[in-house]
Amino acid sequence: MKQLLTLLAATVAISAQAQTGARIAGTVKDSEGKPMAAATVSLLRVKDSSLAKLAVSDKNGHYEFTGIKEGRYLLSITSVGHDKLIVPAFDANTSVDVPVATLSRTSTAMAGVTVQSRKPLVEARLDKMVVNVDASPTNAGSSALDVLEKSPGITLDRDGNISLKGKSGVIVLVDGKQTFLSGQDLSNMLRNMPAAQLDQIEIMTQPSAKYDASGNSGVLNLRTKKGLQKGLNGSINLSYVQGRHPKTPNSFNLNYRTGKVNMFGSLSASYFEGYNELDLTRRFKNSAGVFDTTFIQQSRGRWYGENYNARLGLDYNIDKKTSIGFMVNGGTNPRGHNAESISDIRAGNGNLVRTNKALSGNRDKWKNFGGNVNFRKQLKKQGAEFSADADYVLYRTESRQVSDNNEFDAAKNPTGIPYLLHGTLTQNIDILSAKMDFVTPTAKGGKFEAGAKSSYVKTDNNAPYKSFDHIRKIDTTDKRSDHFIYEENINAAYANWSQQLKKWSYQVGLRLEHTHSVGTSVALANKVTRDYVQLFPTAFVNYKVDDKNTFGLSYGRRLERPNYQDLNPFQRILDQYTYQQGNPYLTPQFSHNVELSHNFRGALNTVLNYSYTDDIISEVLKQNDAEKKTFQTRENIASRRNIGLAVSLNMPVKKWWFVNLYTNVFNNQFKGIVNERPLDVSFTAFMVNFSQQFRLNKGWTIEQSGWFRSKSQEGGLMLAEPMGVVSFGVSKNILKNQGTLKLNVSDPFFLQQFRGNINFGNISTSIQNRWDNRRVGLSFSYRFSKGQNAPQQKRRTSSAQDELNRVGGGQQ
Repeated sequence: MKQLLTLLAATVAISAQAQTGARIAGTVKDSEGKPMAAATVSLLRVKDSSLAKLAVSDKNGHYEFTGIKEGRYLLSITSVGHDKLIVPAFDANTSVDVPVATLSRTSTAMAGVTVQSRKPLVEARLDKMVVNVDASPTNAGSSALDVLEKSPGITLDRDGNISLKGKSGVIVLVDGKQTFLSGQDLSNMLRNMPAAQLDQIEIMTQPSAKYDASGNSGVLNLRTKKGLQKGLNGSINLSYVQGRHPKTPNSFNLNYRTGKVNMFGSLSASYFEGYNELDLTRRFKNSAGVFDTTFIQQSRGRWYGENYNARLGLDYNIDKKTSIGFMVNGGTNPRGHNAESISDIRAGNGNLVRTNKALSGNRDKWKNFGGNVNFRKQLKKQGAEFSADADYVLYRTESRQVSDNNEFDAAKNPTGIPYLLHGTLTQNIDILSAKMDFVTPTAKGGKFEAGAKSSYVKTDNNAPYKSFDHIRKIDTTDKRSDHFIYEENINAAYANWSQQLKKWSYQVGLRLEHTHSVGTSVALANKVTRDYVQLFPTAFVNYKVDDKNTFGLSYGRRLERPNYQDLNPFQRILDQYTYQQGNPYLTPQFSHNVELSHNFRGALNTVLNYSYTDDIISEVLKQNDAEKKTFQTRENIASRRNIGLAVSLNMPVKKWWFVNLYTNVFNNQFKGIVNERPLDVSFTAFMVNFSQQFRLNKGWTIEQSGWFRSKSQEGGLMLAEPMGVVSFGVSKNILKNQGTLKLNVSDPFFLQQFRGNINFGNISTSIQNRWDNRRVGLSFSYRFSKGQNAPQQKRRTSSAQDELNRVGGGQQ
């Protein structure tokens, strides 16, 4: 019996060993004898050097493999900033205790471990889409605006206004902070921001209640580069771009992290020249409703400027759970624009009646300054945190504008009295904003967030236009002169709760915003006052079927407030017959957004979306048929229903061939009243973004990218013709992977030209616009680093969440 029991015990032991396998364990330390966390330990088979298993050392430097088949193995141990260590071969049977492995710091520190262009160009995640800017060689010498334009689902109209998935109303953040700009000033800022300063672009179509409610179609967050390594690190980026005219965006980034202090800064300096060619054809009706006059207008403009920006910040860890940070940034952008506009005015039979020639010039001195202070405190409860931010931002600009209008008869003889207009226009914008946020975990994997924000904005716009009195031979105050002051106070509070239950995850939130604003001007008979309180609910639910499939459903209510310059009633003229004018009576537009999504293996993402928006703020044209004048303004014209299907695919075809494809098919329907006439129009359109990369040996990468937008309806009135672009790029890692050379050829076939038509009521207009988009760019970037990797810290968002996107409208 004793022998039988012994035999049974041996059999069980052998069986258990066969089921569990061998155990291999050890410890990793640095050259100073301190345990090393997060070291990568690779278990390799000796016979073919193939990988058997991976492990990562814990905070005590310990690692362990279990269930290993009997055999002969060796270990490869690596850690950022240290030389790789190979542990000699050993036999694995029941249990192996590997001697302590000591890693030596590499003599080149971080210099050789920077991996360039290895991230995918586009990552589709459940809550957002991420564009990795450095992954694309075609971004060489480009601007932030260029990168946005070719990003999935994003389109720009002829004025630089941004739309997402066919819907206008996008809020733009830079590192979580608003730019406080809109319209042409936002476009100008993004055009002057080198793409080399950007790390990622986050595209969020359904932000949570934590974000400001503004932005009907979603939020774009431009994340700039910020070093995470301990010690000194940074980058230098030099570019030269040649189109018809030259451009040279350059930047320098520096970060120093040691002990409790992290300091960071950046400088950028750019010079740019460009052109704009605008062709307009407008037809006017007489009192009998018959077209009797046609304006054929050609405007040729040349713009130029310089841009200098600086940012300096400091983060200080008071203790392990408390930090405070400061940041200041500012810049100046002297710029100018000259244009010649010639309008042939023809009768109904096509005969030339007269010609108007307008010479205009604009000189801007644009300056801005911003300051931020932030505080972060981790509370006693694991995962609980309190944070606060305060911001002050100012913009100052002085614009000298001149417009000389002369008319000639059919024989080119001067006729009439020249209209000579000039003025020095000033714009002062001051923004104060503060917010605080609280987050704490709840039972069973839940999380509760709450916060509050308050902001105050004042814009002071003075336009003392002067026109020349030819009789008295003096300058007199022109009827276009005005002085507009706008003040706005927004107070908000939100609460957000999320929960993870096995395969299900939920999130619900509610944001309350109170808005009070007052607009006054010399031209307005009364003050325009707005005072309203609105609730903005959000809800999300995700279900993870398995490791390959995840479904999501979300809802959110959002609004879009008018841009500050859209409220400004000033007139900005192209010639005496054509001008732009703001509308102080604009009201916000509100939308309901629903999205159903499916993600397959992180590579294929499909989203079905529906939205309904009231009181759409849209660009409209108005005509005075008697005086033959046309002006552009914005009005709350209609409701919009949008339904669309977006599909994105991001995958490697081969180890060296990567493909990114995004397509969006959508239908917009507009219903309302425009120029006292009913509007009811529906149009289906689609857009495609495509890129493919070939990652070759010795650090070479080749890319072909492009986008195409079909014929589409803009704002209910404008029918825009198809437009697209194709670009090519190549990059080469040099200087032991610390440097990169990139060559980019953008739009060599000159496909990116805007063409559109409006035929509605008494409006009959066709537009064609061309600009300096066909160009070649060469850039060089050099990365330097001396230190070791540090844990990534949470990127902060400032108290400026809505206001920064609404400053602007200045002329370029």
